[in-house]
Amino acid sequence: MCYDSLSLTKRALDYAQRIGYSDETIQELEEHFLRIRETQGPVFHASGYSHPTFPIVSDAQKLAVEPHLWGLIPSWVKDKEQATRIWNNTINARSESLLEKPSFRGAVKKGRCLVVTDGFFEHHHKAGKSIPYLIRHRDEGPMILAGLKEEWTDPESQKIWRSFTIVTTTANKLLSQIQNKPKLNQSRMPVILDREAQQLWLEDWQEQNPEERIHYLCKAYPDDDLKAHTVQALRGKKALGNVAETLDEVTYPELVEDDANDTGQMELF
Repeated sequence: MCYDSLSLTKRALDYAQRIGYSDETIQELEEHFLRIRETQGPVFHASGYSHPTFPIVSDAQKLAVEPHLWGLIPSWVKDKEQATRIWNNTINARSESLLEKPSFRGAVKKGRCLVVTDGFFEHHHKAGKSIPYLIRHRDEGPMILAGLKEEWTDPESQKIWRSFTIVTTTANKLLSQIQNKPKLNQSRMPVILDREAQQLWLEDWQEQNPEERIHYLCKAYPDDDLKAHTVQALRGKKALGNVAETLDEVTYPELVEDDANDTGQMELF
């Protein structure tokens, strides 16, 4: 699962270099990211249920970057009421059922995209508390996620809504240790794509078996390439909101194993 994320907190050049393939492409991408950041501002924390805007890359050749709302609204939605109902249920898309769900089938064929983030948040449960962790690349560089995008036109206003969902897969060991909610049947994590996988996710699948391609690409990301630390509460009265301090490490007494543990944190990693 991935319900809380962050983006555009780094330099635009960092994003361009992470998904660029030539000096010319990197320069063009940097201009795209600069434009979006100037318009949208950095996102230090956003809940998918507030439907924030994130940068999306959807063309393997042009690599244009466009802002989309988090929470997929399928093109077949009839009206605003139905759109409002559905997009809280389409923040994430399980990779195992992409070809089965009506909300995602069309986007799998023609709407695969890259969601550009800096990381995401997950919660650990201890002593009756929900403790948030920030998960990032070890080098703290931009994190590129597998996504699906759609365009929906409101029949009343004719406004075009561009939206996306984040594809998820079975969690790796790191995320399985963090996600310990008792009623959770299976720990999940977003599909994180390396450079090669990004190209394969975006390219034309017409001559490929989509089930095999999804199975190949939508795997748990290696634990060794990620790191995590606890942060301030993301919800409720103690939440800091969309500010840089949201990303700072915070110590929770509930995670102290014993007096001999100098770190004061549960040794998940």
